[in-house]
Amino acid sequence: MSRPAASDLTPTGAFVLGLVQSIERREPDAPAAIAFRTALARKGREVYAADGVEALDILMNALANTDPDRAEVRMTILRAVWADLLSGSGGTARP
Repeated sequence: MSRPAASDLTPTGAFVLGLVQSIERREPDAPAAIAFRTALARKGREVYAADGVEALDILMNALANTDPDRAEVRMTILRAVWADLLSGSGGTARP
């Protein structure tokens, strides 16, 4: 079974992946990284409001599965930015 490609993500998943990839390429305190984290937090709130914490977990797993070599870094970014949203679930998604 092959891993899902980024093109297999939903439009929201592809947007979130783009933000995470942009954050990965920058120093944490760079103005662009801060702006991307702000956008990522906003998108997380939108997903949470529409579909709940389970949707965040599904999205996190989908992003982790697109590139297992980057999964841990991506999960760290998502858990940090979405900590307040995941606090009820413990952020059950795994790399």
